Amino acid sequence: MYRTVIIGASGEIGAAMVQAALARGDVVAALDLVGPEQGGCAHTGSIDITSLANVREALGRCRDALGGIDVLINAAGIMTKGALHETTDADFARVLDVNLSGAFRLTQTAADLMGADGGAILHTSSIHALRGAQNRIAYAASKGGITALVQAAASELGPLGITINAVAPGPVGRGMGSQPEDRRRAISRVPLMRVAEAAEVAAAAMFLTSAGGRFITGHVLPVDGGAGATFFAGPTAAMSLVE
Repeated sequence: MYRTVIIGASGEIGAAMVQAALARGDVVAALDLVGPEQGGCAHTGSIDITSLANVREALGRCRDALGGIDVLINAAGIMTKGALHETTDADFARVLDVNLSGAFRLTQTAADLMGADGGAILHTSSIHALRGAQNRIAYAASKGGITALVQAAASELGPLGITINAVAPGPVGRGMGSQPEDRRRAISRVPLMRVAEAAEVAAAAMFLTSAGGRFITGHVLPVDGGAGATFFAGPTAAMSLVE
């Protein structure tokens, strides 16, 4: 049993993280910008990860409610869409403030609050951090920064007994777009020929924050059906190439 804090608990992946942690037997605190409605949690509340003072206050409340923090999982994030020349400086800065600087604030604060026995920190990155994406320049940059954050922090947190990793989902459930063409395009890039379930991303997070993952730190684990490791365009396109 772990004392687990989950940020971004109202989103599709965050909610799946909460359910997976509860199923693991964890004592869970669930936080989001607006306090989530999550049954079974020992604590719920709001958090603004663009404010260091608010992050410290919110995680301090979690520590008090749970009696400590063993695991912090960050599934919070925002996305703006637009080509490079359409993305404003303000849009770019806002996405980085939430997705990357927010991850930094959470990492710094959680590491301060974890006890002498250490703990585990996990962030949610994206396949776009590894392969890039058209019309998502700010989002891809912010998630790419999480890779560097995780790697750099691992060297400092390791001696404290704290692991830090990230999962990098490919297309997930309803999060990959509501238009049928978006879904077909996403699936055409995935060798397993489907999108992921949020619970599958959560399962990877549970492993990395469990006793089984205690010798893994500084890594980003793709949960993408093979999309990041291959060039894949679906069986029809593959057949035409052969022909």
